[in-house]
Amino acid sequence: MSISEVKAALDEAHQLLDQGKTTIEGIGTALDEVSGLVLATLHDSQRTEAEQARKAIADAIREVKLTLRTIAAAQDSGSAYRKVLG
Repeated sequence: MSISEVKAALDEAHQLLDQGKTTIEGIGTALDEVSGLVLATLHDSQRTEAEQARKAIADAIREVKLTLRTIAAAQDSGSAYRKVLG
């Protein structure tokens, strides 16, 4: 693989990561809206199912944030490598 092919692959990966980031951000926005409604509905509930639902929402929110950080790190690494290649 030539340097120009590597650069092209890195550029394509960056674009694909941007698309993934946009999708995950949309999921995060929808999750924020839904979690607000769910948490308001479950307010004061001490049932096991309610606690499980609150935990699942917190886990999902954490995963969205982790995924966005991972995408950003991958883009940063790819960009740094692309700069080294010239």
